[in-house]
Amino acid sequence: MNYNVKLALWWTLFENASASLRSGDIFSAFIYLYTNSNSTVGYIQGINGILQLLTAPFAGYLADKFRRDAVLRVAATIGLVAGLTLAASMYFQGSVWHFFLAMALMGTYKGFNNPAVESIFADSVQTGKSKLYTWKHVITSLSSAVGPIVSVVLFFILGNQWKVDECRFVLLFGLTFMVLPLSIMCFFNDDRTLGDISEAASPLLNSEQLPIKAESGNEELETQQSCCSSAFLVPALITFSDFIASLASGMTIKFFALFFMQKCGLSPVTVSILSAVSPIFVSAGSLAAQSVSQWCGKVPVTLVTRACDIGLLVTMAFLPTDAGPLKAVLLVAHLLRKACANCTRPLMRSILMEHVPKRHRGKVNALDSVRTFSWSGSSAAGGILIERFGFQTTFLITACIKTVSFVPLLMLLFVLREGPQRSSCLPLWRTRKASQVPQQDGGEAADDNLRASLISRTDQQPDAVSREER
Repeated sequence: MNYNVKLALWWTLFENASASLRSGDIFSAFIYLYTNSNSTVGYIQGINGILQLLTAPFAGYLADKFRRDAVLRVAATIGLVAGLTLAASMYFQGSVWHFFLAMALMGTYKGFNNPAVESIFADSVQTGKSKLYTWKHVITSLSSAVGPIVSVVLFFILGNQWKVDECRFVLLFGLTFMVLPLSIMCFFNDDRTLGDISEAASPLLNSEQLPIKAESGNEELETQQSCCSSAFLVPALITFSDFIASLASGMTIKFFALFFMQKCGLSPVTVSILSAVSPIFVSAGSLAAQSVSQWCGKVPVTLVTRACDIGLLVTMAFLPTDAGPLKAVLLVAHLLRKACANCTRPLMRSILMEHVPKRHRGKVNALDSVRTFSWSGSSAAGGILIERFGFQTTFLITACIKTVSFVPLLMLLFVLREGPQRSSCLPLWRTRKASQVPQQDGGEAADDNLRASLISRTDQQPDAVSREER
């Protein structure tokens, strides 16, 4: 693995371990106990998303215009200020407006670090190596269990009750972990990224990388141009689908702990155990999805898992919360639903980065903050809906909005034409295959392979076959 890849994996481990303590379910419970209002929880989470939305495009532009490692050092400074502000607000028991300020700074920190980290990671991964994205996602999931595990121990020691002081102690303990990821961010190095082997494979955005000759007429050029418009659609479709799905998820994701606390009567230790087990399901689902996608394609796997996510969320809306055996079924449905909702995230990111050249990755990764904003920003709407209609009705509304995110993915399935035969209209895997052929005699082997891949995309038209025979 590349130097920056190793550093990114370590940073992912410590950043998500810290975030799972400082801004996870316990933070939502703390704000609810502090203000006795579900809507206030949504508003505070919403300001976090708004600031991330406002700062991420600027950070993405800086990462593409200058250096990604310089942007990360700026992000580390902002993160230090944000962590100290949140810690001071909790320690000195400030007003609710202090928490708004602290979460606004946390959103700014996230907006600055996300585009640069994801871009320097993609620049350091060879194109087509989606396993590294899967392993990064697995580390993200497993490290997010650190917070709940620590919470189990601390709540067991403190008395296992939903109290402000107990939650405050857990959150302050988690904020101390921010020192590790903030320190790692200062050691990324743009000079140690990969070269052309990590460049985009899309013919639209990086057509100069393809040594395709026009000596056999205009039909090859027409074939390439027909793929160009399809390649352009891929980042747009993935981003739009993620935006809609995240808009829906944000209405409930920050309220599951409150749902189990208020409606199911679960203790802090039980909720923390549930949060600790959930990443194991997500990680197992990610590895399984990676394996299955090698046979049937990444988009079909994503469609199936997201359909299961919607079905399980609807099931949770109708299961009773007070019956013993059915309560266990409700908890299992929640674990399976979370695994289905998150296991294909690395597959979509690998497709996205394969279609985006290095010079645009900072800006495109900044669009991921739009997804995060919709996830955090819709928390305010979720809090209002829960206050007015209840948790189960909000689950059904979330499921309906998630269904809309299917439309862009169905279009993506048509564009890529993934399946067991790998009959994609985009020449990504064929081009990558050709680039791995050792060039001999002035590169004739590679040129012959590229020419053969172009001919195969003409669906074996008679004139194309005759040219190959000649």
